[in-house]
Amino acid sequence: MIKEILFLVLAVAIGGVLAAILRRSKAVSIKVLLTFSGAYLLGIGVFHLLPEVYESHSHHYGAVIMLGFFVQLILEAFSKGLEHGHSHSELFANKGLPFGVLLSLFLHAFLESIAIGGSHNHVSRDALLWGLLVHKVPVTIILYNMLCEFTKKLPVVLFWLLLFALMAPLGVLVGSLLPALGDYSGELTAFVFGIFLHISTTILFEGNQSHGFNIMKYGVILLALGLAWLSVSH
Repeated sequence: MIKEILFLVLAVAIGGVLAAILRRSKAVSIKVLLTFSGAYLLGIGVFHLLPEVYESHSHHYGAVIMLGFFVQLILEAFSKGLEHGHSHSELFANKGLPFGVLLSLFLHAFLESIAIGGSHNHVSRDALLWGLLVHKVPVTIILYNMLCEFTKKLPVVLFWLLLFALMAPLGVLVGSLLPALGDYSGELTAFVFGIFLHISTTILFEGNQSHGFNIMKYGVILLALGLAWLSVSH
């Protein structure tokens, strides 16, 4: 579990460094990262998580997938879609830090990582870890930018980024310290796949509002899907 925890914290650190570098750049860089992460999450879910979940041929997993999908839908009502690229800082102008958004994002990070600690299947565990690592980088960039809209104090920004970085490791620890969760590793994986499904499809659908053909975007999507296919060894 130590390796998974270190990687999850490192992903947020990388996202924070990139956020500082891209702070004054055009938003297109973040959009490319979001498109890549959305396609990668979708690929991880379809190529690796879904086959593992249905290996037992139990149909109740479909309901668990939809539960994860709608839990994420509810969380999004509070986080304002920060998980898939929206910060909506204009909605909170002159109101201070949006604690509801932050708490929802933290809960999202906690819930989606429990399955890593509770899973006994190394394929599912590795797939979940890779999906979270790739997704956390653009989310951290967006969170950093949102925090900078509300405060110019770097220690405050770093404090909230640190809390965010600790949420996923906390979820991993909870999953690993509660042995009973191991009996429901399939359900946990299905639940997280539902979350991934919502986030990934939202990112990809919102990125195609013009309905035009963008060779760069489709290239990024194909690259992400290819890497998702190759990133987890069976």
